[in-house]
Formats: sequence, C-alpha cells, structure tokens
Amino acid sequence: MSTVSASTMVETTLASIRERTPAYGELADQFGRVFLAVAGVRDDLMKKGVAIPAIDPARISAGVPVLVGNDMTLWANELVESASVVVPILSEVLALDEATRKSLIEWMADPKHVSGLAQAWIEGDRKYFENTSVCPETVSPDVLLSISETISVPVLCAVVETLGESLASLSWDHGYCPVCGSTPSISMLSPKEVSELDQLVGGGGKKYLHCSHCGHDWRFKRNACPACGNDDAETREVFYADGTNAERIEACHACGKYCLNVDLREYEPRPNLDVLQMGLIHLDLFAHEHKLQPLTATLWNTLES
Repeated sequence: MSTVSASTMVETTLASIRERTPAYGELADQFGRVFLAVAGVRDDLMKKGVAIPAIDPARISAGVPVLVGNDMTLWANELVESASVVVPILSEVLALDEATRKSLIEWMADPKHVSGLAQAWIEGDRKYFENTSVCPETVSPDVLLSISETISVPVLCAVVETLGESLASLSWDHGYCPVCGSTPSISMLSPKEVSELDQLVGGGGKKYLHCSHCGHDWRFKRNACPACGNDDAETREVFYADGTNAERIEACHACGKYCLNVDLREYEPRPNLDVLQMGLIHLDLFAHEHKLQPLTATLWNTLES
C-alpha cells in the first residue's frame, strides 16, 4: 500500500503539469481544486476506516464486478461527507448560480439522496438521473450524473484501498473494472519494483488498466484492446508523444477506439493517473484528428481543439 497520501500525489502531479506544459496551467488551477477536494476526502476516510463489501468468487468468475448488486446505502454517511466537501467547490468550477448551489448542497445532505445517486450510477440507470428533480432548470441529468460520479470517487477509492490484496489477487481478464464495472480511462506500464532496502526486485513494465471512478488498477494483456479484445498487430497501432516514449496512444483500428498509456518507469514520483490525463490533452486531440474515439469519455478527451 502506498505511504504517500492521495492529496500529496495530486499536488505533485498538478505541479508537474504546470511546470512541463504552462498552457495547461489554467486548467490545473481550475480543476485542481476539485481533485484536491476529492483527495482530501479520500485521505480522511482512510483514517476513519470504511466498510468493505464481500467478494464472491462465483460472481467474479462470471464477470460480475464486486459492487454491482451491492446496496450503496452501506456508504451513505461517507457519501454525504464527500458531497459536503466536494459539491460547493464543484459548483463553483461549473459556474452554477448561488441558488442552485444552495439547493444542491441541501439536497445532497440527505443520505438517501446521495446513496440513491450512487446506486443508479453503479447500475447504469440513466433514467434515475432524468427523473430526479433537483434543480431541473439549471442542473441537467448529465451534470447531475457528473456530480454523482465525482462525490462517489473518494468513497469508492477508499473502499478499493481498504480491500487491498483481496482485489490484487483476483483473476480478471475483462476490459472493465472488476470493482465498479467502469471502463478504463487510461492504462499504465507498472513502475520498477523496489524493496524496502531500495533494492531493485523487478523491472516493471506490466500493463494495468486504470479506473478513474474507483481508482482500481488491474492487470491486462499488453497487446490487446480493452474495448474489443483485438490482439492482431496488423490492426493495432501505437502513437508516441513527441520527445518521449513514456506517453502514448494505443489505438485499435478494429473497433476505432483508443486508450492513453503511460510508462510509470519513467515517472518519479509516481503521478496521480486521473490528474495526469489533464496534461495529456494533446494526445487526445491527435487521436481525434485520426478519427479515433476514446474508450472512456472524460472531460479532457471531449474538449474541442
């Protein structure tokens, strides 16, 4: 388990983005507040401790993620805590008017409301967001969904971190998250493994997919497309960023999807992968120019050039 706090990792990644690509500085300043709020809640929950769900081997073998079918009211109080910290900041970043901010904050102080949103998000129940009447004139279902995802992130990340080795030992070869069922937003090649005595015990380079919704990383075949499973070298292509081999686009021409990949052997300290994507927008723009679609839509890969 990492000894570096989530907040520290976010801060160092934001600083790296500002230093390396000043053009992203404004984005880092604006959305960095949200990332720091989410990380702060996660750190706080880890200190307090969170409940963990049971892992059913039979369901895992059948390809059913851990949280699918679980009652999210188990974490209702944690979701309320997250909303109380994150929603005021997110409302400012989204430029919501004062009345809407107050209504959202008050509405999301109810454990039933926030756990209901989290449940609908986990189950992919979009109708729930369309039928939820909280500031309908100023908060669209898409915005409400985005807010729900954001307040769920620190809670689910704390659950994943608490589960620890029980997740790492799962046998899972699907291109969606074994915890929450989301598709990955980015992939990585693992860093070099160093013992407590600073001795190199492994060269790293194993491929993992990363879930931005719950923070889980799971092993995946290095030469396969997470979207469709295609492993034909003739229909897969890799594009590297100028001047570095540490950041690249992994494209699949069989399904037209792409996923960003970073080689963590080239990063020190280790970055927060969710924040890091904000500094890789140039790769997303390149992919769009080549008529590729992101495996998972994020704010960063849906920005217009």
